[in-house]
Amino acid sequence: MLPTKKPLKTLFEAMFHGKRTFADFSRDVSEDDVERSYIQHGDKRRELVKPSDRLRAYHRFLRLFLLDFLPVQDEVVFSYRKGMSARDAVARHAQSRHFFVSDIESFFPSLTREIVRRTIANAEEFVPIADLPEHMEHLLDLLCVDDALPVGFSTSPALSNAALYQFDVEFHDRCSELGIVYTRYADDVVLSADDRARVEVAEGELNLCLDRAFGGALRLHRGKSKYLHIGGKIKLLGMVLLPNGMISVDTSVKDEIETMLYRYLRDRERFNAMLPTGAAKAEARLAGLLNYVNTVDQSYLDKLRRKYGAAVVDLFLHRSFG
Repeated sequence: MLPTKKPLKTLFEAMFHGKRTFADFSRDVSEDDVERSYIQHGDKRRELVKPSDRLRAYHRFLRLFLLDFLPVQDEVVFSYRKGMSARDAVARHAQSRHFFVSDIESFFPSLTREIVRRTIANAEEFVPIADLPEHMEHLLDLLCVDDALPVGFSTSPALSNAALYQFDVEFHDRCSELGIVYTRYADDVVLSADDRARVEVAEGELNLCLDRAFGGALRLHRGKSKYLHIGGKIKLLGMVLLPNGMISVDTSVKDEIETMLYRYLRDRERFNAMLPTGAAKAEARLAGLLNYVNTVDQSYLDKLRRKYGAAVVDLFLHRSFG
C-alpha cells in the first residue's frame, strides 16, 4: 500500500511542533555541521564524520519520513535491519559445502551523491514526501559529505542498503537460477553451494551484475576475496560455521573470553591490567564479548556458565559497564 503524501514542510512541522524551524532545516549545510576525525587501519586512514546536534536532529527526521520507506531486498540483506543480525546471514549458508567470501572496496565512499540521488528518485512512489523532487538537492546536501555517503552519519547505513536494491534483486534472481545462496551484510558478500564450480560461476555473475548496476563504481576487494570449503575453517562475518551446520564464535574470541574470566575470578590485578585504559574498560570489553556470544552461540555461553559460574557470566551479560 502506497503512503499518503504530504509536503516536506508539513511533515517537518508535524514532527518538530515548532521546536525547530523549516527555514533552519532549509539553510545550507556548512563545515560547522560536521566534525571530522580519522582512524588508522594499517596503511589506510579512514575518515569519520560526526554530525552536529542540528544535523543529527534532521537526520532523525529523514530516517522517519524518507529512509524508512526505501526498498531493501530483505531475503538477502541482513545489515542495519531491526531484528536481523550477522548470525542470520551466516545461518543461510549452514547447509553448503563451498563458499566464496569478499567485500566491496571503499563501500560508503564509493556510494556517490549521484548514486544516492538515483536511489531516492527510484523509490519516489514509496516515499510520503509529495514535493520530493523540489527538495532533492538539499536532501542530498544533508545526507552526503564530499559528494558521497560519509562514515559516521546514522543515515548512511540505510541508504547503503537501498542503493544496492536493484543489484540485490537482479543478483539474487540469478543466484536462484544457479542454486546459489547469496547474502550481503553491508559490504560483506557471501556465496555458497554444494559444489565449487557453481560458486565460481556465481562469482563471475557477481562481478557482471556490479558492473551493470554501478558502471565500475563498486568493485570487490580482490585482496580479501577467497574460497572456503568444508574440511577447512569456515569463517563468515567473524563467526565460524562448523561442519555440523552449527555457528560459533572464533577460537581467538573464545581464548580472550576465557582468559579474562579466569583472571577476573583468580587474579583481579592481572585482569585490571589487561587493557592499558584500566579495569573499567577491561570489564566493558568482557561484557561486550559475552553479549556477542549471547547472540551467536548459546551452547558455548552455557559452557562458560558451567566452567566459570553462572553468577559471573550473567553479571557481565546484564550489567552496564561504562
